[in-house]
Amino acid sequence: MPLAAAVAAWLAALSLGFLAGQAWARRKRAPVADPLSGLFSPATLRPAVDQANQRLRGEIAAQAVLRGRIDQTAMLRTSWDTETREQVLGQIAGVMKAGIRRDDSFARIKGDGFTIIMPGADERAALGVAERLRRALAQVRLPQFGLDNPFTASFGVASGRIDDSRDNLVARARAALDAAQRAGSNHVVSATEIEDVVFLPAPERPADAA
Repeated sequence: MPLAAAVAAWLAALSLGFLAGQAWARRKRAPVADPLSGLFSPATLRPAVDQANQRLRGEIAAQAVLRGRIDQTAMLRTSWDTETREQVLGQIAGVMKAGIRRDDSFARIKGDGFTIIMPGADERAALGVAERLRRALAQVRLPQFGLDNPFTASFGVASGRIDDSRDNLVARARAALDAAQRAGSNHVVSATEIEDVVFLPAPERPADAA
């Protein structure tokens, strides 16, 4: 190869190397885009915060009442003395208290029943708690009752807004409990179920019956 051509090739390679080095340096100096940079921007956070606040306001504005009764109540009254019955009901109450939420309140009522007040809970949440308690009771085995005999319970559930009358919610839950017990043992009924039936429009009379 002629000397002039070799020098020209060497200068061309040197120029290309210099340009490539310059481009690499510029790319290193350029800020690297953070793929998470937009995750915490106000435009992204504001809708999420508003949605969370709306959900929280809805939960605070709701309350529910569970009214329940052990299905074996009649046997507890007739077959056991008062001391044994109180021991068994005390253990059942312990199972109930362990299955409710931290802010819920549990109270036994006259007649071997119980009431659970659930602030911030709507009907769906209350029904979920009732089902959980029903399953928990089915796992209880007490020597006084027979180790092969599970306990069952029926529940009535009523829900409303936080400014609704507590007495009205309790009355609705009690009516739902009555409906659950009429359906048999181990049932959960919501007040809206029976109220929807009550307020259904009357069936139209056939034209030939007019």
